[in-house]
Amino acid sequence: MSIEYTKEYFIAKFSEIPEEKWCTRVMTSSDGRHCAYGHCGARVVCDDTPESRAFAELFGKIENADVNDGKDPRYKQPTPKQRILAALRDLP
Repeated sequence: MSIEYTKEYFIAKFSEIPEEKWCTRVMTSSDGRHCAYGHCGARVVCDDTPESRAFAELFGKIENADVNDGKDPRYKQPTPKQRILAALRDLP
């Protein structure tokens, strides 16, 4: 059985991850926190998983790292989790 990586899938997934498990500027921090992409299994650039590839494709032209890190002016929520969830909800 394959998983369908939809907008709704990622909203549900990220909603369950506690705020303190998120980080910015890196995929995985030394204390085990992750950015959105890292929460999808990627640990370094070009080390994609099927889930991280699907997440990147879903975001399309929006740079998910900029949203995660608070650099996208459209998403100024106070935490990476809140910014990523807001951006996902804005996707068609």
